[in-house]
Amino acid sequence: MADRTGGEPQTDGRSTRWDEHKAQRQLELVDAAVALIEEEGTRFRVQRLAERVGLPRSVLYRHFKDRATLDELIRRRVVESFLRRMEPALTFEGTVEEAVHRAVGAHLDWVSQHPRLYAYMGVAEHGMGDGSLVADTKTAIALMLNERFGDVLKALGVPQAPILSVAIGIVGFVDTVVNQWVHDDRREQSAEELRAMLCRSVWAVLDATLRDLGVELSPQQRVSDLERS
Repeated sequence: MADRTGGEPQTDGRSTRWDEHKAQRQLELVDAAVALIEEEGTRFRVQRLAERVGLPRSVLYRHFKDRATLDELIRRRVVESFLRRMEPALTFEGTVEEAVHRAVGAHLDWVSQHPRLYAYMGVAEHGMGDGSLVADTKTAIALMLNERFGDVLKALGVPQAPILSVAIGIVGFVDTVVNQWVHDDRREQSAEELRAMLCRSVWAVLDATLRDLGVELSPQQRVSDLERS
C-alpha cells in the first residue's frame, strides 16, 4: 500500500500477522512430516501426511509450491536438527581425546537414533562438493572444525596452517563410515566398536597433522592448559 505523502509503502499489520501465521503453519506441517518419516520411513506419501494433520491433500498443498518444495523444507528441518546436535559437540573442552570422542559420538549417536531421517537427507546419494544440501552441511561442519583447530594451533604457537583440508577429510571419513554402517544389515561392529575405531582413526590423522607442523601432543592433554601456557 503506497503512502499518500509519496513516502515508502506502509506495511499492513494484518498482512504481516497473516504471513507469520502461514510460516508457522508451514513449519508445523513440516515437523509433522519429519515425525511421519521417523515412524514410517523415507518413502512417505503426502496423503499420509494429510491424514495425520487432518487436512484434505489439496488444502495441505496450498502451504507449499509443490512436492519438491515440501521435500526441500523437510530436509532443511532435518539438517537443522543434525547441526543442533553437532555444533555444541565440536569443542575442545577437556582433553583432546575427550573432544574427539565427543564429536564422533555426537555424529554416530544422532544417526543411530534417527536412521530414517539420516537416509532422507540423501547422505547415501550425495558426496562432498556436489552442491547438495547434504554436501553444504558437511562443509559447514568442516568449517566449524577448522575454526576450532585454528584456535588450538594458535595456542600451540602455530598461527598459520593449511588445516581446512584435514577438517574436510575427517568429516568425510566419519560420515562415509557411519553411512555404510547404518545401512549394513550384517554389521561387523557394534556401535561402541565403531565409535572406538573412528576415534582412533581421527586421532591418528590429527596426530600426524600436528607432527608435520612440528607439534607433539598427548591425547590426554587438556586444551585449556595449552591456552594458558
